[in-house]
Amino acid sequence: MHRSPAPSARTLATSMLACIGLTACMSNPTTSTGQVARDLDADRARLIALNETLVQSQIVARDPALFSAMAADDYRVLAPGGLIEDKTQSIAGLAAWNVTRVELSGTQVVFHGPVAIVMGRMDIDGEMKPVGRWGPLKYMSTWVREGEDWKILSRSLTPCLDKLVELGRC
Repeated sequence: MHRSPAPSARTLATSMLACIGLTACMSNPTTSTGQVARDLDADRARLIALNETLVQSQIVARDPALFSAMAADDYRVLAPGGLIEDKTQSIAGLAAWNVTRVELSGTQVVFHGPVAIVMGRMDIDGEMKPVGRWGPLKYMSTWVREGEDWKILSRSLTPCLDKLVELGRC
């Protein structure tokens, strides 16, 4: 039986580098690291703006049209009282708000592939029937990329405990 000579260390190293380079090109053939960072910055700014617009439209304007267009069909919300509602229930619930102003602050966005989580604090000047006034809330919204658009898939809202507000942690 004839054996091939063992590859040299240089040939092996060159082959390994070529495989690593090919893998990197195949996973993202048209973008550089700088381009990816710019794309994430643009997506982050876009999601913050979409989130702000959606919250104002839902809670202050109580307009179901924008929410209907931006929410995924299987949207879910975990409301502050512990209720889990779907898209249809969320649209029906918009009429319960009587709010003059909503302020979002401390907004952060994290990405995982085509999924983004937008989170922060929400202060509402107004009330929701039958609950009444809400103190500050923390929210977390899950957005998914569909083509060039972002759709909101879920949102959870949690009231800040008075003690945590007092300590500056909420």
